[in-house]
Amino acid sequence: MASHDALIAKLSQTATPVKRVPPVGLRVTSWLLMALPAGILMSLLLVRTATDWSQPGAGWAVAQLILVFVIGLLAIASAFNGSIAGRRTPRLRWLMLLIALWFSSAGMSLSQHPLVISDLHDTHCYTFMLTVSVPMIALVLAYLRRTRTLTPLRSLALSGTGVACMALTLLYFCHPVHVHPEDFLMHLAAIVTIVCTTMGLGWRWVNVASR
Repeated sequence: MASHDALIAKLSQTATPVKRVPPVGLRVTSWLLMALPAGILMSLLLVRTATDWSQPGAGWAVAQLILVFVIGLLAIASAFNGSIAGRRTPRLRWLMLLIALWFSSAGMSLSQHPLVISDLHDTHCYTFMLTVSVPMIALVLAYLRRTRTLTPLRSLALSGTGVACMALTLLYFCHPVHVHPEDFLMHLAAIVTIVCTTMGLGWRWVNVASR
């Protein structure tokens, strides 16, 4: 088309208003209000026992639960904030510091008693975390696709970390207060799997949307 004015006029007739993206805080809150209930519903598919908070050492578990939840919020907020074009890339100093703090506190509170077969059978942590993370991953990918992130790998890694933390938060409510070293390795394996799954599933879907 030789006439630029005619082209602009034609495109203007088909153009629709761009809906403004809600603030990051509102997006994180809305995601949380959908993701956690969805994860809880998925957990009903598994046989779990509620945590006995009256046991000695429950204070450590409560502190770690709060810490993991805060890490999840920061990771999701950083992913959503960094996915908006023009926004400054969020610094991850505080997030890494909190992760190191959780890792240290979890390591210091590990039970020294040997893990018996019955304990291992009753704590399917890996399966639990992966199961409850399924709807959370789907929701976070839908949120990222809408903003069409310019840094998909970074946003997906942060989102996967947030989802893993929320899955671990739910696990704290149906897990023995004392964590055995072998059990802790299952937690770490689940976290790595959730992050890798989020990046793997979202790479093509979110990356294509950003082009």
